[in-house]
Amino acid sequence: MRKWLTVILYVSCIILAFIYRYDILAWLKEDHNLFLSMLAATVLALFPVLPYKLIIGLFGYAYGSLAGAVICWTATTLAAAIVYGLVKYMFQSKSMTYLKSISALDKFTGAVQRRPFASVVLARLAPVIPQMAVNIYAGAAGLPFWSYLAATGIGKIPGITLYAFLGGQMFQHPRSAAIAVILYVAVLAAAGFTLCPRSAKI
Repeated sequence: MRKWLTVILYVSCIILAFIYRYDILAWLKEDHNLFLSMLAATVLALFPVLPYKLIIGLFGYAYGSLAGAVICWTATTLAAAIVYGLVKYMFQSKSMTYLKSISALDKFTGAVQRRPFASVVLARLAPVIPQMAVNIYAGAAGLPFWSYLAATGIGKIPGITLYAFLGGQMFQHPRSAAIAVILYVAVLAAAGFTLCPRSAKI
């Protein structure tokens, strides 16, 4: 019963955050209280009612590229740890039964569990993979927490740095913004070449 109450509370918070999403955005643009901003960034990472890239850009604009990136990196890493813990505590046994019941998912999960660090880094770097899905899957598959957290922290750095930089510099320095995008693509390519062959051998 306690587990379902947690789920109901989480869904209710998502609904409330969605209803007041524009008020939250307006508040973020006007209020620069560091503690409240960190709290808001964490809440928006836990309840993804807005594209988080937009949030990162907004923090980059409000606080500057570096400070905005640090705030969002800290908030999203904390949120990733919280979601992982909740899923692992409440649903891991049922989730593992489901994952093992499907051959393809079972093989995929086995490969990820043998190389959790590289797998999570790649998932964090890939811009097309929903980050909340990574948090949930990691908890469901029971990946080692500290390996997951370290890979999450490292894998989030390029994307958050890029979007915070764009938020802080795109309109003032469009050429620098274009260079940042090119560097980001280069980092993704390098990470793919470095980590994918190793992952394929597991």
